[in-house]
Order: sequence, then C-alpha cells, then structure tokens
Amino acid sequence: MKKILFVLIAVLALGGSAQAQKAKGKKAKKEAKTAWTFDFNKYKDAMLANACPRFAKSDADVRFVEYALLDIDEDGQPEVWVRGDEGQDYQGVFAIDGDTIVLLADADVCSELHFCKNTVGFHCYISPGRVYEGYSVLKNSRIVSSCNKEMEFNIFSDNQETTYESYVVNDKEVDEDGYNAFVNSLGDEYKPQPVWITIQ
Repeated sequence: MKKILFVLIAVLALGGSAQAQKAKGKKAKKEAKTAWTFDFNKYKDAMLANACPRFAKSDADVRFVEYALLDIDEDGQPEVWVRGDEGQDYQGVFAIDGDTIVLLADADVCSELHFCKNTVGFHCYISPGRVYEGYSVLKNSRIVSSCNKEMEFNIFSDNQETTYESYVVNDKEVDEDGYNAFVNSLGDEYKPQPVWITIQ
C-alpha cells in the first residue's frame, strides 16, 4: 500500500512539474513577444505624414509625445500607438510592414479608439450631427478586411432625422444590417494596457 502511495505521489508531482514548466514556457514566450526593440525616430516622419486624414489639416498640426507598442494581431510584429499632449488629444495606431506605414485608426478629443481581437477601430464625431467610424482587421501586420460607416443628422430638428448614411465593408457598399453583421463578427472589445514611452 505504501508503495502505491509513493508511486501516486511521484506521478502527481511529475504532472504538477510538467504543468508548471508548460505555464512557465507560455509566460516566457509571451514576455519574449513583448520585448521588442523599436527605433521610433526611424518611422516618425512617415507616421506624421499619414497622421491627418480626419482630425488635422496637415502633419504640422500633429505632435507626438508618447508611443506604446502592442501586437494587435499577435504576429510578433508590434503595432505602434502614438498620442499627443493633453491640449491636442491626438491618438493614432499604425501598422508597420517593412518600410510601409499604414494608419489603422486615429482619434481626437471628440472620438475614441476601439480594440477587438486582431482589430482596431475608431468612432468619432467629426462635426455636430456627423458621425464616422471604421475598423481594420489585421493579419501579419496588414489589413485583411475593413469597414466604415458615415452618418449625418439634422441636429436642428426635434427628431434629428438621418440626412445621409453610408456603410462600406471591404470596399463594397452594404446596408446597415450587413455593416452591423460585420462589426458584430469582430467579437468583444478589450482595453489594452499600453506602456507609454516618452518620445525624446
């Protein structure tokens, strides 16, 4: 009986040790993925040149003060999240594919960024009565599918009727149901925990 007990204890200990090693391996792999080296200044000018489609008139209107690295599509290549000072409130998320810089989403004081699995998006109020949003789905640091919505409302009416609406999925016009189905397929949102690095 004692022999059986010793064997059982040994088996359990080995099983626990194997699980601990597996967990340790996963943790090490995760930490290795986030230990990126990144030369922000190498990409800064290209990011500035691509930073102003919605909220700034030119790159002279955009100031970057901090950046963070996050791997949205978990391919081992980080995306770059930049933000300006509090007075400007600019934020942008960029994918880097070789020397190509792609703006995935941006935001200002009247807008916000959204993150889902492999996806980043934005929702904004461009002007009173005008709403714009979009999502980019990534794979290997490239956009593999996307959508955007634009709506305008008559803000001077009690009912605030919709005066214009546009829904696009993968560069094709769709109706509201088609757009909502695509957005719902993106899954639940999550809030990243970025580690901000001051730009020197």
